[in-house]
Amino acid sequence: MRILHIWDQAGVAHILAKYQSRQGYSCSVLRVKDQDKYGINKFYDQYVIYCSQEDFIQRSLKEAAAAQLIHVHSRIDVLLPLRQRFGKSKKIILHYHGTDIRGLDSYILRRDIGKFSQVIPLSKLLLKRLLRRRSVRYLRHKKAQAIADAVLVSTPDLLNLLDGATYIPNPVDTEHFRVKENPKKDGKKAVTIESDVTDIRWALNYCKKNGMNLDIEVYDRTQRPIMYQDMPEFLKRYDVYVDIRYVSGHVLQNLSKSALESLASGLEVVDYRLKYLRGLPSEHSPSSVISRMSNIYCR
Repeated sequence: MRILHIWDQAGVAHILAKYQSRQGYSCSVLRVKDQDKYGINKFYDQYVIYCSQEDFIQRSLKEAAAAQLIHVHSRIDVLLPLRQRFGKSKKIILHYHGTDIRGLDSYILRRDIGKFSQVIPLSKLLLKRLLRRRSVRYLRHKKAQAIADAVLVSTPDLLNLLDGATYIPNPVDTEHFRVKENPKKDGKKAVTIESDVTDIRWALNYCKKNGMNLDIEVYDRTQRPIMYQDMPEFLKRYDVYVDIRYVSGHVLQNLSKSALESLASGLEVVDYRLKYLRGLPSEHSPSSVISRMSNIYCR
């Protein structure tokens, strides 16, 4: 069977393509050329088909013609063209990964924009335009979900935002991220990674207020990108990864992809409860994820 992955988030599609190919599937990932901030496309280059941004929809349709199953990651804009072109002759999977769906609930939209308008006064007209724009996005997602044969989410919390979705854990490439040899015994060196959407100062204060005695280094990956190829070596410099992410007024309870990669590399991970975790949970191993994905594909 030929599987076409359309788009990618945090390397998930690439890892699926790699390990699905080993099970005899013909797999590829369609990506836009030159959009590879962290070098993930380059690392999994043998599975990638490149196209231009302008040609993305048409190239998706062209590549999908030769596929029996189409696995769409986040890009809801391709769902309707695919279904219009192929009808029910091909199975189409829609896969959400977090920021692509969080905050789109119609009530949350109104609440958050209302809070925003209290900080920065907005005219009634501008507020209506903001609400209308976000509501249109919400309706587009609902339509895409209705078109798909199955809807998947990569973290359990996203199940609360969707009806009838299935949770599929994020896979970690355990050939790339492996337990480091000869770990240090003299104290623990901790790190956390800053991103565009997290409030890192809140997280550090949260640790301090709760008596966590760790000297935590903050690495700003937005300013100093770490290439995916180099991520294992980066993690091996540390003993603990602090995975406390405060986003839009909420503490995220799922483990981030970096936290999972840290566990696979032998680091301890401090989660949102300030609990220390050790060892990659088996549900995130490629073989486990591929097995669960195969069950979805065959329904």
